[in-house]
Amino acid sequence: MSTNKFADTVSKLQSLKPWEVPVNSDVHQHIVTLYNQVHGEGGEAFAERESRFINRLIIDDKNKWNVTPISVFLAYVDLAVKDLTLEPGAQAMCYLLNRSTKVSQGDGNGKIVEAWENRAYISVTGYGEILLRQRAGQIRHCDTPTVVYEGDEFSYIERNGRKEVTYGLNIKHNPGNPMACFMKITRLDGTTDYAIILHEAWQRLANYSLKQNERGRRDKENAKANDLYTSGLNGTIDPGFLIAKCVKHAFKNYPKLPIGKGMVMEADLPEEEQMPDYYNMGETPQAPKEPDSFAEPADHSEGVTIDPAAEDAGSDDGTW
Repeated sequence: MSTNKFADTVSKLQSLKPWEVPVNSDVHQHIVTLYNQVHGEGGEAFAERESRFINRLIIDDKNKWNVTPISVFLAYVDLAVKDLTLEPGAQAMCYLLNRSTKVSQGDGNGKIVEAWENRAYISVTGYGEILLRQRAGQIRHCDTPTVVYEGDEFSYIERNGRKEVTYGLNIKHNPGNPMACFMKITRLDGTTDYAIILHEAWQRLANYSLKQNERGRRDKENAKANDLYTSGLNGTIDPGFLIAKCVKHAFKNYPKLPIGKGMVMEADLPEEEQMPDYYNMGETPQAPKEPDSFAEPADHSEGVTIDPAAEDAGSDDGTW
């Protein structure tokens, strides 16, 4: 795209309100054209569906979503390139979130002053990441994660570079004491891998969540970790939340997936002050600012290299 065309596009976007971007006719046509270029067809249906999700989220709370219109546009573009959906649910592929971002601006006297602006972005959940890795040829499929409780048979070993899990369900197990969660991953060549999260790992994540909530609070004694860490039976972690954590951290040591400027992988974010809306309860958290330190076993993935060509697809015909 030429400099003049780009400047014209930016100018048009800046004249819009954030909630007007997804329903703007020029933006709509750009998304349809872009989607069809990358995926072959289906752009009209995609734009009709996703524009409503984006518009509804922003317009429901205009103060909270006082984001730049350009950031909404970039997030929408990335959503189209990756062919993901913002449809909510227990296994949502991604979320539209917002965060304050530091930018540098001149003060008119040749000095650079610190400034902040609120930007929208797409956060890809573990479920969305599974889909993207399937499309990239890294994995064939993932089994439904299994929560292991006290009384179940469970062991994990790594032998000759292969991970092996032994699991046996005990129908008399203690549902008030989860011990682990694991998910079987089948690679493209038919070999298997396992994502495993143990009690000590999610306890460490809970402690980090507590520290996140303590930051910036005067009443630190009243700060606490995400409620879902203790909302299960006997004050244990919620099983659905544990499964989501297992999925989120399943590919920590797999090759990075290429993503756009308006998108982040949830696995690259730390523990949020509140859980993203896995349960469709209407909460939209701010993105945290420090990296997570969750560690998986050594990388034994043998994924196929991703072709980034599709990531650069776009419209250069003078339209948006």
